[in-house]
Amino acid sequence: MWLVIGAATALGGRRYLSATLANRARTTCSWCRTASGYDVTGHTYETCHGPARERQAEEQRAWERRLTADRQTQYQRTRQNDLDRRRDRQKSRKRLVQVGTVTTRTGPGGPVIDISGWVFDSATTSSGQRPSGSPTTFRTTGSPEKVHGWTLPELHAMAHGGACACDVVRLSRKSRA
Repeated sequence: MWLVIGAATALGGRRYLSATLANRARTTCSWCRTASGYDVTGHTYETCHGPARERQAEEQRAWERRLTADRQTQYQRTRQNDLDRRRDRQKSRKRLVQVGTVTTRTGPGGPVIDISGWVFDSATTSSGQRPSGSPTTFRTTGSPEKVHGWTLPELHAMAHGGACACDVVRLSRKSRA
């Protein structure tokens, strides 16, 4: 009797498993079929990981495109602002009357760039507006472009007759304020 019950259970179980596997084998994923060109069985579109990964990859690419565009826009904006500041500084340059000296000295806070003997026309800019004939002597240890429009490297090149490797060059890189 146990033999009959075991045989019946084995046949019933086998039919049940084969029917379940046959149904599972019949379910195909339309996304996998489209992506690979073959019928992929065992899961459906709803349970497939492919569309989710594809969507996630597309979102990542879109985010990277937006980030790149934002960076380019910010770079262009910064570049245009720098160009505008440079143009404004060049327009506001005072006319140079006398070339002075650019030297270094040791001050209480360390090495200092000393700019002395430079004479600029106080009412005249490089654009030629209102020459007054009233030159002013300039002496500073800060950023000269804020006062008369000429930068430290420009004054240094005029004072030393061109590019050189003196201490002024090394210290002028740190003097921007």
